[in-house]
Amino acid sequence: MFDPNQALDLLRQKKLPRMVQWYNPKLLTRIGVRTMVSTVFGQYADQRLIQAATDPADDKNLIERYDYRDPTPEHPLDRVALDETGAYYIDYIADTGDGFESTYTTAYLLAIDHLKVPGLEQPLPAADTLIMGGDQCYPQATREEYKTRFVTPFSWAYDVPEPKRKIFAIPGNHDWYDGLNAFDSLFCAARDRLSEANPTAIGGWQCQQHRSYWALRLPYNWWIWGVDIQFSKYLDTAQTNYFELIAQQMGPEDKLLICIAEPSWLITDLLGEDEDENFFKITTIARKRGSRICAVVAGDWHHYNRYYSNELDVHFLTAGGGGSFLHPTHGLRDAISVRWPKRATDAEAEVAKASATKTDKIDTAGWKHAKVDISLRKDSDKKQTPREQVAEGVKEAVEEVLKPLGDAAKGKTPVKRTRLLKQEAPTCYPSRGRSRVLSLMNLAFPFYNFWFALGIGFIYWLITWEFYSIAGRHDISAGKIDAVGVHTGYLDTFSYFPLYLMQACLVSIPLAGMLAGLLALLIWYVAAPERPRWKHWLMKLGLGGTHFLAHLTVMFAAGLFFVMINNWVSPTIEQQVNKIWRDSSKAEGVIARGIKEALEPLSTNRQEQREMFEDKSAKPGNIRRSAPPASAIPGATDVSPADTAIVAKGIRQIVGFILYPFQIILLGGILGGFVWGLYWVITSILFRIHGEDAFAALRIHHYKNFLRMKFERDKLTIYPIGIDRVPPRSFWTSRNPKHPRAHNPVLVAPEHIDVRLIEQPIVIHSNQDDEHR
Repeated sequence: MFDPNQALDLLRQKKLPRMVQWYNPKLLTRIGVRTMVSTVFGQYADQRLIQAATDPADDKNLIERYDYRDPTPEHPLDRVALDETGAYYIDYIADTGDGFESTYTTAYLLAIDHLKVPGLEQPLPAADTLIMGGDQCYPQATREEYKTRFVTPFSWAYDVPEPKRKIFAIPGNHDWYDGLNAFDSLFCAARDRLSEANPTAIGGWQCQQHRSYWALRLPYNWWIWGVDIQFSKYLDTAQTNYFELIAQQMGPEDKLLICIAEPSWLITDLLGEDEDENFFKITTIARKRGSRICAVVAGDWHHYNRYYSNELDVHFLTAGGGGSFLHPTHGLRDAISVRWPKRATDAEAEVAKASATKTDKIDTAGWKHAKVDISLRKDSDKKQTPREQVAEGVKEAVEEVLKPLGDAAKGKTPVKRTRLLKQEAPTCYPSRGRSRVLSLMNLAFPFYNFWFALGIGFIYWLITWEFYSIAGRHDISAGKIDAVGVHTGYLDTFSYFPLYLMQACLVSIPLAGMLAGLLALLIWYVAAPERPRWKHWLMKLGLGGTHFLAHLTVMFAAGLFFVMINNWVSPTIEQQVNKIWRDSSKAEGVIARGIKEALEPLSTNRQEQREMFEDKSAKPGNIRRSAPPASAIPGATDVSPADTAIVAKGIRQIVGFILYPFQIILLGGILGGFVWGLYWVITSILFRIHGEDAFAALRIHHYKNFLRMKFERDKLTIYPIGIDRVPPRSFWTSRNPKHPRAHNPVLVAPEHIDVRLIEQPIVIHSNQDDEHR
């Protein structure tokens, strides 16, 4: 049991985890190193094989391990609880463990005994089984991160002495970043024979699984499978054998929901990669005995969407809004294709056996890939153009902001308003129009991700500093750059910069190497579709090259501007330095020599420069390039023209040496960050790429979702629950012993949390025929 007052203090003092700052350079470096290590070792030390080797169960035990068909056992963890109508409830949530507020909000709603949802006549009873769909913790699932970002909020939301509900989880890619060690220790402790009688509890939920994959057998011939796809495209042998064994217990009367860590059908459509090998394999195993797959549910994409196939009568749901940052929806297509297992005819099987290439992709069991169209919207929905979607999103956003302000201006108390479903609700959340509007927030990228912007500014500084050093040594621009703002105009000088840059690259290999490296990096970064190849490289070269030119223009435009500013500032500083230099002659001894030496720029070369200055001035036909007369400098009486010119040049160099790095790194970095954010806005809206990167930078913690599923003898009803606004830290209060609640939360919501149905409940009837069985 947790101390509510201490928990509230931690919350108010901001000591609980905040949304992950994905573009903090330090975090990016740490994640990059760990990802490479875990990816390499994950291929050679597959934790799934270790789980199977250390699990002492025989076939009978594996089959009966999660058999909850019998509702009569006394212990609640050995059955699913049926209500008075014979129905039972199961929750699904994925992608939790980011910021505390968003994760605690969803956990709190899951724990409530009866959840009131506008549009439903009766509250939805709490589910006695919770399914976690992957990526339970961010940024990487270490034991420490699991404890602070996942276990703590869920334990606080359901703080009871003994667990009363069950929890099953599958790992996502972030759970695999430590080789699945933390996940296995937390969720699969029941595999140890000494802890099987008392496995790990997370608040009121008890972990009962033994491996990272499982199959639940439920009343009324319903099944739920949880699949672990690791990082790769394949299912390991032990897992394949496990599901083959489970499938032998199924028949045409059985209905199945498959939970998988990634929406393979969306990844294939977006990237053009063949990501669905594991998806095809698990669906093929499920269909071998004629069982009906009713729905496939995935996380990983942090929003809600639902595709549906009229041909298959199968729903493809993505519900990854358990607490992590929001993903965009405006990249979703109205209709895509999914590869679905279908029995090959005898003739097709014979052809496949005779073909060495097996171009029609028929496996040894006689199943082939059949492309099936699935759609995001119902046939009756009116299709909106992107312009109409944006207009709708802008209207919703403006209303959301202005309505409370209008009420306040009229003296009314702002009231949270629950937006009810439209008659024809879209099957993605948030809407694609709203998603496009939210993407515009990336124009403020440098302010959301200040340290990353400084990193861009640091790159600007390295490149421009090398350029100006080369330009000075080789007299590129014939002094125009040094005199910009004084003797030459800014635009006149900048218009020749492409020529100056080419000249500098010809004489400086380091500068050419830095520019080539930046260009290669930006081309590599473009997440272009893999097929067709010509489109892949055309998009990479086009977008990467344009991105490079934008940064090149901004960095040199900003650099030249700061040179001009420093040229304007230098005369004022020079006058003060000359005054100090003149006054230093009145000082005596070591002090005078020290001041003079400190104020003589380039003192080691001063004599050589004076001789060169006087020599050039004395040559016949030369125009004497003298400094202003001593009389032009207020108070100057004993400063020679040569000394004045050298001091002036030295002052400009010192001012540039001191101020320029701060200017280009800070202000140039902000401009470079704006370019980066603008690139994301354009590419995510027009080309459907980099949407995840763009929204990760925004760290939007609103628009959360989870699924509550009601199983009955003749049907399954799925309720997609959406949370438009996550309550802030100031919303929560500590638990009051005088007003106990069944789930006994440590932090209590003083008023109703605004939830709604994302779309009308999805009803799947048990008696529907499957033509493809």
